Parts: sequence; C-alpha cells; structure tokens
Amino acid sequence: MVEMKIDEFVRKANRNSEIGADDNDGVISIFADTGDLLIDVPVDATNFLEVNWYNVKPVNYFSKHTREYLSALIDEFLQTPIDERFPEKKYRLVANPNSLEETGTYASRYVACIEDSMDSFSFVYGGPTIFSEKDLKQIEESHPNIAPAIEAMKERVNNE
Repeated sequence: MVEMKIDEFVRKANRNSEIGADDNDGVISIFADTGDLLIDVPVDATNFLEVNWYNVKPVNYFSKHTREYLSALIDEFLQTPIDERFPEKKYRLVANPNSLEETGTYASRYVACIEDSMDSFSFVYGGPTIFSEKDLKQIEESHPNIAPAIEAMKERVNNE
C-alpha cells in the first residue's frame, strides 16, 4: 500500500531546488523557485481533478526531471488513503501535574513507561516519555480498565 504523510510530501518537494512546498490550512502549496504559486493540493484530495493548477505552464518553470518528480510525488500522495496522510499524534502522560507543589520535584510528574505483564500493569514515573497514539491504543485494548486513566493523562506533543 502506498503511504505518504503530508509532512513527508512537503519535505520531499522541498528537496528539489526548482520547487518549494508549504502546508497551510489543509492545502499543500507548491511554488516555483521564483516564488510563483503554481499548484495547490488539498490534503483531502483523492484525484488530480481536485488539484488546483494555477494559470501557468510548468514547462516554463521546471525541467523535465522536476515535472516528472512532482507528478510522481503528487500521484503517490493522492493514492495514500486520506486518514493515513496525517502525522501520527504523540503524547506524554502527565500523572501528577501538581508534583512540584506537592513534592517539591517533578520526579512523579510524568509516566516514563508502562510495564505490562500477563496479568498486571504498572506506571513507572520519571522523565517525560513520548508515546504514539498507536502505542497507547494497544495498551488501552490490552487493559481496557486503565483506558480512562490514560485518556485523562494525555498531553499532546507537537513537533517532536
């Protein structure tokens, strides 16, 4: 299955010296190295008909290699299921948000890991560990009784 996340599309487009790309408000904008806006690809587009091609001739802006590269990049992105395009959410688990006031230290503030065995689990406190949404879902499915606790402790991590 083809899979390309939005940030990966932007990163790959920006590797090419003739173009640049930005992700803004649900649209990936592609610019020529001159700064001219050429193409807008909505992040929820499913085919080339939904891509906004500005009134330009790509042949005037790009080499044949870049046109082929960009076309293949857009095609791969459009083939990716929409729900797979978005970056995976990441979280820290804040066990004791008032740990500094209560104990004078942050040592018990975060869950560093969740130890899981056949018949039990335990939260190990320590430094802030980043958990993916997928990992937390697996833990919640294995131990549904702690799902409310995990949901209550989630603190979204951005750009790490």
